[in-house]
Amino acid sequence: MKKLTLLIIVLLSVSRINAQDSTLVYKKRVLEKAEVDFLSSYYSQDGKNAAVYGGIGTEELTDIVPNIIVSMPLNDDDILTVDMGISAYTSASSSNVNPFDSKETANPFQASSGASASDLWVNLTSTYSHASNDRNTLWSGKLSVSSEYDYFSVGVGGSITKLFNQKNTELSLNGNVYLDTWNALYPSELRPFQDNMQGLENAFFDPYTITGNANYNPQFTAFNDEKRNSYSLGLSFSQIINKNLQGALLVDIVQQQGLLSTPFQRVYFIDVADSYIEEFQLADDIERLPR
Repeated sequence: MKKLTLLIIVLLSVSRINAQDSTLVYKKRVLEKAEVDFLSSYYSQDGKNAAVYGGIGTEELTDIVPNIIVSMPLNDDDILTVDMGISAYTSASSSNVNPFDSKETANPFQASSGASASDLWVNLTSTYSHASNDRNTLWSGKLSVSSEYDYFSVGVGGSITKLFNQKNTELSLNGNVYLDTWNALYPSELRPFQDNMQGLENAFFDPYTITGNANYNPQFTAFNDEKRNSYSLGLSFSQIINKNLQGALLVDIVQQQGLLSTPFQRVYFIDVADSYIEEFQLADDIERLPR
């Protein structure tokens, strides 16, 4: 009798546990385990009409970009993603911010050896994302920092996504803010004409003879504010139509304020007589755009 009573109690306990488990809903983890992705790209171009010399010269450029993306599940619903990228490029175009620092004859098609001949851009982006229990609502927030020798940027952003119709329909809203600062580098021949830099009397011109218009006197002023702020708001809608077809509609609004032009891009005026050092035409001004 004692053995029978014990068996009944055990069976009742198991039955109670099974009854409780039947009310639970199984929830699959958004990401089962950590993932690491290694990406890389190589880009090369050539051509004429480089903007750095005001439409004259070569646009030769080589860019190598390795990228590492690490995604880590924090729990069933949350993921932390860290994305780090490095862009290493050499450029015949941007190297001629100062075309006079090479032993070669200065001309728009000769790459110089100055600091701008190559650059290293580094970016780090951290994203935290959360999924609802039914996996039909996703939201995320991100923080990014990027830097190169003449530019620094900090960005924040976020998004929310809703899935409908058994996840065949997706509606997403996202926003981003980027706060950037230039370290403005001007064409080398214009720098002596900044305040109190003596113009043609500056030591920069001592080794050279100016041909063409020898009275080179650009009316150059440096930017007094080197900040650029960008704000964007985006809305996207996508629909799976069938197993072979998906459609999407994306709308973005972007506003930018501050220094929008590129400080080292030369501009030449048709009503100003041309001045040259060796075979390089000296700039009349730099690119200036509305703020």
